[in-house]
Amino acid sequence: MTDDSNLREEAERIVETLDILDLLNAYGHARVVGSVALDLIVKRDIDIHALVLLGDLMETTQHLIAVLLRMEGIKEIRVTDYHEQDSIKLGIDEYQGESGPWSIDLWLTTNVSTTGFALVKALEGKLDEAQQDAILNIKRHYHIRGLLQNGISNLIYRAVAEGGVENLAEFEQWLSKTRIKRLDKDNLQWLDDKKAT
Repeated sequence: MTDDSNLREEAERIVETLDILDLLNAYGHARVVGSVALDLIVKRDIDIHALVLLGDLMETTQHLIAVLLRMEGIKEIRVTDYHEQDSIKLGIDEYQGESGPWSIDLWLTTNVSTTGFALVKALEGKLDEAQQDAILNIKRHYHIRGLLQNGISNLIYRAVAEGGVENLAEFEQWLSKTRIKRLDKDNLQWLDDKKAT
């Protein structure tokens, strides 16, 4: 996992260089989640979730956009409103790191249940080497096909940690047999559509 750990160190340097956590913590509680937090990086993608406790979510978003666009290396920010989840996502699709371009997603929410805090807490330091390898192998399969998006990583983590899944075939079986929350089903609809074409 040396290469992946090097990517984690690079991601942490990017977060520190941009001072994103301090910026977001001014509004509530922010932390790095997902593959960087769990050291399970397959693609250059940094996810930071912020539980906004101070101020209006839209005003916070507007302020953050103004600050982020003044930072060196950030030229464009994509905004997606998830009002049904009391959340807004700010996407920086390309930030140049040492090893290549990274995407940085900032999930701003007033609803703690939509953050990745609980998942990271449940898995951090608790996955054995075989589980880590299984997760990385399954994630690589989806990444090579351009399908490692829309929450699929979280399902892979759940399948391996909770469902005992050890490989891609077992993951696909787990997906078809597991009762998945409506949000997960919606997130995976695009996957079913791609497989049909």
